[in-house]
Amino acid sequence: MDLDVCRRAWCAFRESDCDGGGNRDMARVRASDETLGHLFAPSLGRRTDGWLPCGICSVRTAKGDIWAICPHRLFAFGPGGVADRHNSLARKVFRLAGFRPGTELSVWSEITLHEKAKSGKAFRYRLDYVLRGPEPDAPPVIVEVMTCSTSGGNRAKGTDIRAAFKRAVLFAHTPAKDEVSCPGVNIRQVWARMASQLVAKSEAANSWGGRTIWIVQDLLAEYIRTQTALPLDDLISPDWTPDEVNMVVADLNGPIALYAGPIRSRRGDRKCWLEILGAPHLPSMETMTRKLKEQPPMTTLHAL
Repeated sequence: MDLDVCRRAWCAFRESDCDGGGNRDMARVRASDETLGHLFAPSLGRRTDGWLPCGICSVRTAKGDIWAICPHRLFAFGPGGVADRHNSLARKVFRLAGFRPGTELSVWSEITLHEKAKSGKAFRYRLDYVLRGPEPDAPPVIVEVMTCSTSGGNRAKGTDIRAAFKRAVLFAHTPAKDEVSCPGVNIRQVWARMASQLVAKSEAANSWGGRTIWIVQDLLAEYIRTQTALPLDDLISPDWTPDEVNMVVADLNGPIALYAGPIRSRRGDRKCWLEILGAPHLPSMETMTRKLKEQPPMTTLHAL
């Protein structure tokens, strides 16, 4: 851990103060905290409304996998544009969005879009980033960055992300060398959030003449491959040509592949993104029956 970077809580991926990223409210402590406050630059708390952001970008699981838990670690637009370490992924995003090199474009962050139809149905989502070219009628392009959050942990037992942050900082700054551990990653939660938004946000951008680009860590893509019915390998786009749904898979060093395809099947072709909602495997009746025999019912009653 670079002590100077830690003292300043500097985010090298946005080239600005750390804003807590995906663990924003859970992963911060008061600048007045007697244990940690004196270890940080005095000006930091003044710039961050009296809080010290965690500055934890990724965690290593017991299996050795390194998961980004802050979306900025995977990809981010910062106040000054794109950090050098994100340039290769940014070039892919700009190309998929239809921007030529050198095109001037505007970037908005965390746009909440809420519109209610006369029927009572509503579209209400927060968009990570919105990109738009200089033309007045240029279609907006949505960019979504999907990384894992951490499981909640137990604050009383000191197994939450805030406690893990405090131990990590003390480990780096003081002679105390207590074992540093952290909560696990909550893959199922982030996957459920992505599944609930994937089609809706893609359809919205498509209706404007733009598109939505999803940036997903390779470990999360592997989870989707094994836990859903989506034939992900059949949707790979070797020439990086976009479609109705576009998922850029990247590791922590840069882009790996584009998976693109239609939302719904075309002409009987089953290679579509709606299959992401299907089960990867259907358990047998025998398995279900065995489970019911292993566990007694909670009660027995007569139907009314």
